[in-house]
Amino acid sequence: MNLKEVNMKITADTILEEILTNYPETIPILARYGFYGVSCPAEMWASLKIVAQSRGILLEPLLDDLNRAIGTN
Repeated sequence: MNLKEVNMKITADTILEEILTNYPETIPILARYGFYGVSCPAEMWASLKIVAQSRGILLEPLLDDLNRAIGTN
């Protein structure tokens, strides 16, 4: 079962790979925040919180925009 099947919100603990796989509509939003590519393969399996912190991205606005894009905000 994936996130889309259960209509779950994206949280700080959501793994980046799950977001990209289940919600491709979030790719433009991630790009706007500076996620142009995964600089380290391990980032794919890290939480959104960890990846955002490592890139100096504010988490709450990112979460709001991602959840708005998938219709859960």
